[in-house]
Amino acid sequence: MGRVFDQLEEVDVEGERYHAQLPLGPEGLRHGTLDNGMRYYVRHCAKPKGRCALALAVRVGSVVEEESERGMAHIVEHLAFNATDSYSNHDIVRLLERIGAEFGACQNAYTSADETVYTLTVPTDKEGLLDETLGVMAEMAFKIRCDPADLSKERGAVLEEWRMSRDAGGRLQEAHWQLIFQGSRYGDRLPIGLESVIRRCTAGAVRAFHGRWYRPQHMALVAVGDFADLDSVVGLITRHLGAAASRSPEPPPPLPRFDYAPHETPRYKVLVDRETEHPLVYVSYKHPRMRISTPSDFLDHLALALFEIALNNRLYKLTRLPEPPFASASVSDEPLCATAGSCVLSATALEGQALPALEALLTEVARVRLHGLSPAELARAEAELVADIENTALEADQGYCMDIRDEYVRHFLHDEFVTGQEYEARLSKTLLPRITRGAVEACACKCRPGDSCVVKVVGHSRDCTEAELKQVLERVAAAEASHAIGPWEEPPTPDALIAPEALPEPLPPGEAVVAERSWPAPLHVTELTLCNGMRVAIKPTAFMRDEVHITGFALGGLSEVPLELFPTASLAGTLAGHLGVFGLRPDVLGDVLAGRRVDLETSEGAYYRNMRGVQSPGDLETALQLVHLLFTTQVRLVPDEVAMAVKLVQQGLEAQLRNPLHAYHQRVRFVNYGGCYYFKQMTMEEFEHIDPALALAHHNLSWKNPAEFTLVFTGNVDREALEPLLCRYLATIPRTGLPPPKPAKEVTPLPYSFPEEPVVEDVKVSMVSPVAQSQITFPVILNRPTAREELVWLSLTCRLLETRLLQRLRFVGGDVYTVAVSPFFGCVAPSQDGDPRGDVAIAFSCDPANKDRLVALALEEVALLQEAEVSQAEADTLANLERLAFENSQAENTYWHEVVVTGYQSKSYQLLGGDLGAVYARNMEAREKVLSACSPAALREAVRRLLPTPPTARYSAISMLPRPPGLLHRAGAALAARLLGTGRSGAGSGGGAGSSLAGMGMGGGGVATATTLGAAAVVAVAAVGLGLFALRRRHAS
Repeated sequence: MGRVFDQLEEVDVEGERYHAQLPLGPEGLRHGTLDNGMRYYVRHCAKPKGRCALALAVRVGSVVEEESERGMAHIVEHLAFNATDSYSNHDIVRLLERIGAEFGACQNAYTSADETVYTLTVPTDKEGLLDETLGVMAEMAFKIRCDPADLSKERGAVLEEWRMSRDAGGRLQEAHWQLIFQGSRYGDRLPIGLESVIRRCTAGAVRAFHGRWYRPQHMALVAVGDFADLDSVVGLITRHLGAAASRSPEPPPPLPRFDYAPHETPRYKVLVDRETEHPLVYVSYKHPRMRISTPSDFLDHLALALFEIALNNRLYKLTRLPEPPFASASVSDEPLCATAGSCVLSATALEGQALPALEALLTEVARVRLHGLSPAELARAEAELVADIENTALEADQGYCMDIRDEYVRHFLHDEFVTGQEYEARLSKTLLPRITRGAVEACACKCRPGDSCVVKVVGHSRDCTEAELKQVLERVAAAEASHAIGPWEEPPTPDALIAPEALPEPLPPGEAVVAERSWPAPLHVTELTLCNGMRVAIKPTAFMRDEVHITGFALGGLSEVPLELFPTASLAGTLAGHLGVFGLRPDVLGDVLAGRRVDLETSEGAYYRNMRGVQSPGDLETALQLVHLLFTTQVRLVPDEVAMAVKLVQQGLEAQLRNPLHAYHQRVRFVNYGGCYYFKQMTMEEFEHIDPALALAHHNLSWKNPAEFTLVFTGNVDREALEPLLCRYLATIPRTGLPPPKPAKEVTPLPYSFPEEPVVEDVKVSMVSPVAQSQITFPVILNRPTAREELVWLSLTCRLLETRLLQRLRFVGGDVYTVAVSPFFGCVAPSQDGDPRGDVAIAFSCDPANKDRLVALALEEVALLQEAEVSQAEADTLANLERLAFENSQAENTYWHEVVVTGYQSKSYQLLGGDLGAVYARNMEAREKVLSACSPAALREAVRRLLPTPPTARYSAISMLPRPPGLLHRAGAALAARLLGTGRSGAGSGGGAGSSLAGMGMGGGGVATATTLGAAAVVAVAAVGLGLFALRRRHAS
C-alpha cells in the first residue's frame, strides 16, 4: 500500500450508512434553494488567487426539442452572449473582456442532449466585479433577447459550427448516435440540430422555447473561488436571481424523461467514410446510467475502475504481440445521456483487420468471465488505484476553482456526489478492502451480447459486412459456452527496474558534485554540475504537493543529420520507443511501474533532444532510475518488433493521405518555409528506404553522453532529499569518449525562408462535405537588441487582432465560428546571431462561397489597425488581460519550469554569460516596460512595426477548397437523388473543419518537432471513439 494511503483515517460506513446518501461537502459549503426554486452552491477555493469560477447550469438540452425546434437549445445558448434586455450587439462579450473574465472559443458554454451550461472565470480582487458578473448571468438566465435582428446576427455563426461538425468524425458520430439510441427520443436529437431549422427558425419560435424551458426550477448557480465572505456571495446571488422568473406566464412544464430502448438482439453496423484515417471497432453495451450517491454506489464504482485498469493492461499487452490483433484497444464506462451509460470496448484495427480486432476484444472479456483475473493483474490494478487515491489526498486543498465548480454542476445535473477530496480519499481507503475479486470480475458479465449490444466498424472502405460481425459475435459466444477459451497466460515481470545487485554505488557528494551556483528569489534556482558533466537545476515550489516536473535537454537535434539520413533519423524515436528505451519492453515496464506516478518521454526536435515528464515526489528515485537506464542501455534491434513498428508507421502515412487537410497543410508549410525539408511529410518512397538499424544507432548515440544534458527539476522537490539520488543515478552515468557538447553557436540552422512576394493560392482537394479553410500568414522580424520587448508587443498584437477579427467575422458578420491568431518562432536556431525571424498566422474555416470575402476582410482589419488607433478602453483591456494571465501563471509549476528551461535555451543566456537570474530579470523588465507603455498610439505603431505595412505588401493566403466533382459524379448523384429521393440540403452544407483549427494552431504551418508520423500517433484511438459520447457543443457563444 502507499505511504499516504496508510495514514488516511477511515470513514464510518457501517449499518444504514452504507446505503445512505453521502454528505454534500466539504464543511463550509453554502448551498440551498432560492425562493423561486433555483439552486445555488458557493464554496471557497484559493486557486487561482483572486479568481472565481461561475456556472449557470440549466437542465434543458436538445432532447426536449420538438421536431420543428431541433437545434433551438443550442441557438438559445448562442443568443445569451449576443443580446439580453440590458446588453445588445455582444456588449456582454466586451464587458467580460473589460473586467478580465476568461472568454474565448470552446470555453464559455456548451449544450448537450440534457443540459446547457454557461461558465465564466472572473477576478474577485476588484470591488464590484462579482456583483456585475452575477448580473450578467441573471440576464443570461431569464432575459435573453430573441429579436429577429439578434437571431439573424447569430444564425451565421451557428451554421458555421454546424458546418464544422460535418467532417468525418462528425458524420460518423451522428451515425453512431442514431444507431445506439435507435428507438429512443435521443436518437434524433443531436445538440447541433438540423440545418433547415438553423436557417429558417423564427425569432418567435426561439423566444417561445426559451420562455417555456428556462425556468428557475430547472437551474442552479455555482460560484467557487477566492471569496473573503461566502455569505455575502450568497446574498449577491439571492439579490440577482432569487426573485427572477421566466417570461412565460404559463406554468412550468415538467422536465420529460426519455429512457433508452433496451434490446436483447445485438445491432450491427459497418460505416464507410473515405476520409476516415484508421479502421475503428466499437462494441458498446448500454445500461442505466450509474449513479454514485451512497457508499454502496461508490464501492461499485471502485470495482469497475479496477476492472477497467486490469483489462486495459491486458489489452495493451496484446498490442505487443509479434502479430497483434489491433494497434490499440481500451475499455471504459461512458455516460451517454441523463438516463443511460455504456460500457465501451474500442480498438484501432490494422488495415483490413477489423474482424480479428473485434474477435480479440470480445474474447478477452469472455476470458475474464471464464477464468477471471490473475492475482498479479488485480494487485497491479489496486496499486494504480491507490496511487490515484494518494494523489487525491495530497492535493485535497490544492484544487482549482474551475474543476471544483464543474463537480457541483454535475451534482446538480446528475446527482454526482461531492464530498471534498479529503473525504473522498478516506472513503476510497475504507471501501477498497471490501472489494472482492468476484465483484471486479463480475463487471465483465455486463458485457454480453444480450446487454443492449451495439457493434460498429468504421473504415475508409468496406472490408467486412454486418453479417460477418454477427458471425464473430456468435463464434466467440460458442467458444465461451464450450470453454474453448483458455486462461490468460501472465508473462513474467521483473521485481524492479534495476536488480538490487545491479544498483550503482552512490558517489560521495564531494566527488559527485564538482560545481554549484544559485540564483535568489524570485527565481530561487540551484544549479549543480556533476562529475560526468551533466548539469542539474533545482527549482523548489509549494504549489502542488504531489508534482515534480522534469525536463532534460541537450543541444543538437535533427538539423545536424545529413539530408539523405533525415527520414531514418526522424523515425529513430518511434522505433526505439516501440522496443523500449529504458531497457525493458514498454508492456513489461508498465507492470514494473504499476502504482508509481512516473512519466518520462523522449523526443528529438530540430535543435534539441528532450526528455520530459511529471512525477510524484515519492517516486523520484524511480524516475532517476529511468534516466540512468536511458543513458546506460542500448536499444537493440528485434526484427519482429521492428517490423510491426514499421507497419504501424506505414499505415499512419497512408492514413494521412485520406485526410482532406493533408495536402493543404503540406502546401502551407511548403510556401511559408520555402520548401524546407524539415516541414515536409515523409513520402512512401522515402519510407521504403528507412534503415531501422541505423535509426536505432542514431537513438543510442543521442542518449549516451551525459555531459551534453541539463536536467531541470521544478515542484515539490527538496535538494537535501534529491542529492543522494543524483549521486547514485545521475553522477554514475559513465563519461564517454564522444566529442564535447556542441556549442550553441555551432548548431546548424534550418534552411527556411518566407516568400518575398505575396502568395495567394487555393488548394483544391476532394472532400465529402465542402468547407473552406484559410490561413493568412505574415513574416515577422524582431530587432535583436529589443527582441524581449518586441515579443511582448507581438503577444498584445496577436490578442488585439484576434479580438478584432472575432468581432468582425463572428459577432458582426456571423461568417465564422472562431478565428485563431498565433505567432511562431520555432525555426530560430540557438546559433542565429541576427534578427529572429518568425511569422504570425490567422486561421479560420468558413463556407467556401465566403472565402475570398473573408480573407479580404481579415487583411482589411490588419490595415485598419495600422492606420487608426484603437480606443483607450481596448488598450487598457489588452494590458489588463495580459497582467491577469501572468498573475495566474505565476502560481503554476508549469510556468516556472518553462522559465528555467527556456532561460537556459535562450540567446540571452549566451549573451549574458550564462546568468539565468539576469535573463529572467531582463525579461520581466521588458514585460513591465511594454505593459506600462501600452497606449493606443503605441499599439498602432507595434502593429505597423511587426507586420508588413501595408499587410498586402508581403503575406501568404493559402486556402483549402473542395474540388468540384467530375461530370460523371454529378450525373450519378443527380440520378440517385431523383430515383431515391435523397440529396444534401442547403447549398452551404458541409464541414471537414472539426479539428482543422487545432491542426492550424501551428503559427504558420510549422512545428518545432519532427514532422514524420510516429507509431505513437498511429496507434492512438481516434477522437471519434472515446470522445464520442459527450456530444456537446462547447464554445464561447
